[in-house]
Amino acid sequence: MKKLVIITLATLGLITATTANAKRISCKSFKTQAEAQAYYNKRKKAGKAGWKSLDRDRDGIACENGKKSKRKGKKRRSKH
Repeated sequence: MKKLVIITLATLGLITATTANAKRISCKSFKTQAEAQAYYNKRKKAGKAGWKSLDRDRDGIACENGKKSKRKGKKRRSKH
């Protein structure tokens, strides 16, 4: 019983430490929009977390505001 408690506590400690130390990915994490888009596509396709914060307007284009957007010159959709 004592071993089970120790193993359980150790496992919970590792899970908590891993979650707490996880780095939050943002557009600032990438040098270019293309890098961010590749990361976004890969994570989304794999069903992993960490891609939603890169596409705030949910149009499928990551980090489009700032660093070399694919939509350069195109008008944005109105949200009215």
